Amino acid sequence: MPNFHSIVSRRDFVKALGLAGAGIGTAAATATAPMFHDLDEVIASPSAANERPWWVKDRELYQPTLEVDWDIMTPPDGRVSGQQTETQIHYLGSEEVKRRLSSNIMSPNVEAAINNTPGKTLRDQALGFSSIVPMMIHGISFMGPGLIPTPATTGAPKWEGTPEENSRMVRSVLTFLGAGMVGFGEISSQEREKIFYTYHKQVPNKRQVFEDVDVGYEGTDKYVFPDRKLYKISMSLPMSREMYRTSDRSSLQFAANVSRYRHFSMLQPAFQEFIRGIGYHCYGYPVPQAGPMPAAVSAILTGLAESSRNSGYCISPDYGPVSGFFTFITDLPVEPTTPIDAGIWRFCQTCNKCAQNCPTQVIPYDKEPSWELPTLYGKPDIIHPSGKRMFYANHIECWMYCFEGGCGTCMATCTFNVNGAAMVHDVVKATLATTPMFNEFLWKADKTFGYGVKSGEEKEDWWDLSLPSMGWDTTSFSKHGGY
Repeated sequence: MPNFHSIVSRRDFVKALGLAGAGIGTAAATATAPMFHDLDEVIASPSAANERPWWVKDRELYQPTLEVDWDIMTPPDGRVSGQQTETQIHYLGSEEVKRRLSSNIMSPNVEAAINNTPGKTLRDQALGFSSIVPMMIHGISFMGPGLIPTPATTGAPKWEGTPEENSRMVRSVLTFLGAGMVGFGEISSQEREKIFYTYHKQVPNKRQVFEDVDVGYEGTDKYVFPDRKLYKISMSLPMSREMYRTSDRSSLQFAANVSRYRHFSMLQPAFQEFIRGIGYHCYGYPVPQAGPMPAAVSAILTGLAESSRNSGYCISPDYGPVSGFFTFITDLPVEPTTPIDAGIWRFCQTCNKCAQNCPTQVIPYDKEPSWELPTLYGKPDIIHPSGKRMFYANHIECWMYCFEGGCGTCMATCTFNVNGAAMVHDVVKATLATTPMFNEFLWKADKTFGYGVKSGEEKEDWWDLSLPSMGWDTTSFSKHGGY
């Protein structure tokens, strides 16, 4: 319904929800939500000016909406993730893995190009292939380039700011370099023991360790962090929602998916040099696809996102599920940000849209999350660390399907995969966060809004859309300069 934004007013949508007169606040499940009679009152309220909307609540440090038990939690081992061939062979056998991976999304699909298959036309495939090139030619490293002068070499005093000042400074730098949202936290002893990868995910022959050194380093068989007070900087790199809506088996979706790595390949070296230039150290990713800890965990702990039904990604109240997350480790003191409650995790427990639309049916339909790890192909689950009450997806089957031809259907069909500029969407998100009685209505509303997965020739409409640079709204949090 392409004209939705121009023909449905905010008040009409509130009436459609049955909220007019009763008030959004009255219908809300949480007693702490403010009373609003319509969206205009939401906009005029003092809380509307906050960096985060009023329905996004702050929680205590290390207390995300996803339940965790730090006592029984086990650290992740990058050598046994669903993306590792050895793990796939463990469950499926070498011949089956070889058969499934005989073709991949980076192999030209000539038949589809000849037939102008939507999502796989010649130009679609060319865009997908070209989108990954920068990350292949712009190398990144754990320690960074080390090119610019430092205070230690010039004799100038290093930067000295309060943690709050440092956080604002870092947020400004990363936003300038292209990041979406930024969160912060101090690395606790339990994070070192339970969240850092024991072995790196994409460089599985290298351990991650802490040693009594002033500055970390990269060894032949390990990445070393100094055994001193360290901090994490979590950031998001949103991707194009419209391109994800061409899922699955789409080169356009693939182009959007790899855009985060392409962008990160250029962002990380610049940021590492900035931190080095003010007299501190920043430990980054040795390869664009993986860092020191699962990026989703860091995003959840720093308040950038909440968990989802698909354990393979988390959901941001600002950008939805179509966003990549990355984590830097630094010795620059920053002020921690806390986990959030935007109603996302609660909604995911009542919603199974991603599970229903998954081509490989790897996302569970369970009504409640579980502490128990599932069995995979009749064998114990070794890819998920224990200690979290969540839904466990089969990431082996998911990854192999994506590797063969691309997917992203779960993220494309997610109820939270909506655009943000139209104010009516704030009502939708606020309703999802606070008013469970309307979950079913909003579950069905994506087609009314013109969202959800596109089919057939609709996929090719992307080429004629007028979209922002990089495909996502970079002005989401702009408060200055007239944006």
